[in-house]
Amino acid sequence: MPLKPQKTEAARHVLLHERRRLSPALRALLITVDGQRDVQALSSLARGLGLPEDAPQQLRAAGLITWRCERELAEASRRAQTLVRAKFFAMDLAERFLLGKDEALRASVREVDSEASLQAWLAEASGHIALTEGGAARAGQFMQLVQRCLHAEAGFV
Repeated sequence: MPLKPQKTEAARHVLLHERRRLSPALRALLITVDGQRDVQALSSLARGLGLPEDAPQQLRAAGLITWRCERELAEASRRAQTLVRAKFFAMDLAERFLLGKDEALRASVREVDSEASLQAWLAEASGHIALTEGGAARAGQFMQLVQRCLHAEAGFV
């Protein structure tokens, strides 16, 4: 998959507020970075502007552009971390609600590896909690607390 650079927030700031920070040719190259052209196309544009072929790498080193796949990896990493935190929070909460009678849930939580499987596990845990003395109200409280935790993690679920 070809790398397709995108401007960073720092690049947008430089283009709007620090016009003299970059040479006119490097500024022109930065303006053309749109997430559609790959690194080879930008290198070719750089040569046409009289810049060295590695000008896109220079912009990247300066923090002005990033490769799109880097953003996707960072987002995937953030979502995975959120999933792990939510999973541990929910398991700890379920253990408290079930007063330690959570062996089946402990076994099944190991299979949670996506947002969808977490939601399925939460429904299972809620069902177990609903069978306790607190009933459906306690199960609802469990779901509300977990959902609050998930929504506190920006953009999850």
